[in-house]
Amino acid sequence: MEKDLVAVLGGGNGGHAVAANLSLAGFKVNFFELPQFADSFEKVLRTKEIQIEGVSIDGMAKLNLATTDIQQAIKDAEVIFVITPAFGHKAMADVCAPFVQDGQMIVLMPGSGGSLEFINIFKQKKVKREITFAESCTLPYGARLKGSGHVSVLINAVILPTGVFPSNRTAGVISKLKQFYPMIIPAKDVLEAAINNPNPVVHPVATLLSATRIEHSKGEFYLYAEGMTPSVARAYESLNQERLSICEALGYKLYHWDNLEFKDYNLGETEEECRYRILNTSMDAAFGKDGIYAGIKMKGPEHLKDRFVTEDVPYGMVLLSTLGNLLGVPTPTHDAVIQMASVINRTDYWKTGRGMKQLGLSKLDKKGLKNFLLEG
Repeated sequence: MEKDLVAVLGGGNGGHAVAANLSLAGFKVNFFELPQFADSFEKVLRTKEIQIEGVSIDGMAKLNLATTDIQQAIKDAEVIFVITPAFGHKAMADVCAPFVQDGQMIVLMPGSGGSLEFINIFKQKKVKREITFAESCTLPYGARLKGSGHVSVLINAVILPTGVFPSNRTAGVISKLKQFYPMIIPAKDVLEAAINNPNPVVHPVATLLSATRIEHSKGEFYLYAEGMTPSVARAYESLNQERLSICEALGYKLYHWDNLEFKDYNLGETEEECRYRILNTSMDAAFGKDGIYAGIKMKGPEHLKDRFVTEDVPYGMVLLSTLGNLLGVPTPTHDAVIQMASVINRTDYWKTGRGMKQLGLSKLDKKGLKNFLLEG
């Protein structure tokens, strides 16, 4: 491996931000996009430059390589960052499998259980290389592309819980990853990191409960301003309680809830009213005229096949629901949202999603699952 050489796979918002930031931080960066998306990647391929601005850093990043050739992209890279939506993980695993090298580290940001899909695909393809995997619960930044090779970073992650596979390598891997992102903290394993992704709790149920408004508005809909109501907050509470029950069964924690003490905020409301007010206060802070998302039109979703449903249901909620089945922990609210999304979009998300069966883990019991995550 070549020291300080990293590969960033995925040419979207997050990929541009990661590639640019790491390049400006002094790392040699190979930036890869799948050949079928070469047209939208053309300027970066030609110039090997990314203009970045916003809260992280401003500047013109010079890449070591920009390519649609995966073998060139990952050759001798010490760390391979996979920065794609969850539905892109399989494609990246498929193209990487023939060319990975012993000692490489593959880091998914975010993972949503995607590291386990990589592992399953590598097993099916009989990859014999010694690879370490890691995944974070979310991206290091919230970013938006402003044009080809031009990205704006709007928010930096405060903490980045990251799990390692096998988890008996956690200390060394986290120490290594902190040189890229000091806000990384160790999760118990990759599954704990996956469960800490808040999007499957927040996005799908608010979208589905706003279905008539979304379809009637013909694009003039703002989920955070219109869709976060007391009824939706009650659904969040139920979904989160199911997550907490699964965490309790596995000895996990929800890191982003660590400092949320309702007694510190209560102004005489009921706990439900207090939770709802805190949620909306935080939304105001984020989306108000002086908030971190000022200047971004947070319109949408415009339809029910938005990623808020088509990514967060099959790759987030199905994972948690089927994990609950394995552990004997009921998840009726998750199940109801998955079923309703499947009916509305005429897609069986139980079959197309990334659950325990699709990951090759459904025959394990709790002890076997924890052993697998620890030792590989």
